Amino acid sequence: MNHTKKTGFKAANQFEQRSLAICLENLAEQQRLSNRVRAVLPNNIAPHVVHCVPSANRLLIYAESASWASQIRFFQGEILAKIQASGQQNISTVQVRVLPPLASPRTPRKPRLPSIDNVRLLQHHAAASEDVLASALARLATTLSRRQQRSEPVSD
Repeated sequence: MNHTKKTGFKAANQFEQRSLAICLENLAEQQRLSNRVRAVLPNNIAPHVVHCVPSANRLLIYAESASWASQIRFFQGEILAKIQASGQQNISTVQVRVLPPLASPRTPRKPRLPSIDNVRLLQHHAAASEDVLASALARLATTLSRRQQRSEPVSD
């Protein structure tokens, strides 16, 4: 009796070769579409076409940025004519999209603490008043004072 739990994950070597062939065929077709689109565009705009994907009756063109996407939109008619002339009669519209920027690693931010003079000023204003704002200022001044003391290097 085999009681192993089946998962939805498959290793790459367990896929049928046909699935991989279909993926490679789709990628090759998308590359051909990208090359046709770049051939229509001027030399200064063409390199900014990142990818082209057919979707139902649309051709989705992905650009590097919004400014390049707006430049590519001026050539929608020519792009559509070239794509239809190459045998893609089912494509009737062209849509230009912008790829989202890649997430860059964020550097940790270091807090900027106010100067000792500003902390003392907060403490002075908090001591001079007796309302809710004064108590909040007093707590803030105490916290900032503690943080300021921790961040200063200890001198010998």
